Amino acid sequence: MEEVVITGMGCVSALGNTPELLWNNLLEGKSGLATIDRFDVTNYPIKIAAAVKEFDGSEFISPRDSSRLSRCIQYAVYASFQALKNAGITPENEDPTRSGVIIGSGIGGMQIYSDSVVSLSNRGPGRVSPFFIPMSIVNMPAGEVSNRTGWMGPCYAVVSACATSNHSIAAAYDQIRLGRADIMLAGGTDETVNNVALAGFTSMKALSKRNDDPTTASRPFDKDRDGFVIGEGSGILVLES
Repeated sequence: MEEVVITGMGCVSALGNTPELLWNNLLEGKSGLATIDRFDVTNYPIKIAAAVKEFDGSEFISPRDSSRLSRCIQYAVYASFQALKNAGITPENEDPTRSGVIIGSGIGGMQIYSDSVVSLSNRGPGRVSPFFIPMSIVNMPAGEVSNRTGWMGPCYAVVSACATSNHSIAAAYDQIRLGRADIMLAGGTDETVNNVALAGFTSMKALSKRNDDPTTASRPFDKDRDGFVIGEGSGILVLES
């Protein structure tokens, strides 16, 4: 069975949109948690999240493409091509039949889903965007990355809530170990900082209520833990035999 190594990394996160910036901010003890300013949270009892900041995907995504891709997909595309660049890999130089993509998502493009339901309700079925389905379904981040790389090896999405990225990496590892691929992009992506996700998790009473001190709200192993904090972004690895 093939040995597997990690040769590249890419990320989009509340603490930075490169692995180096993310790591340095972690070492400095910085927090990516803050009051939500992406939409009006006046009527929400929970007002904090780990939102992606200062995201500029233009290095890998054209302005035209960004208008038809959900943030969930954009994060995955950006992190994937960042990881390939980090690994020194040019996608077209790889055997496309031996190269694959496994990128999962917990909830996919939830914002376009929410916007489309509002359009349907207020303006009728003819006003729902033709991009609604390809922007919202969970397998599209992997599919979009596969299309852009030209890779035709294993390509699918894993969905297992907060364990999705870990399971995606394990699945990609298996593809190489079993001899089905030589190189895989693997990880996860989500765009959970939106009104519907916040309302849903709030109704579950799953979120921390530390609105007055968001930087200390995420404390999973603390005896005073009062819930988790929603976050978003993408983390992608390059795995090679």
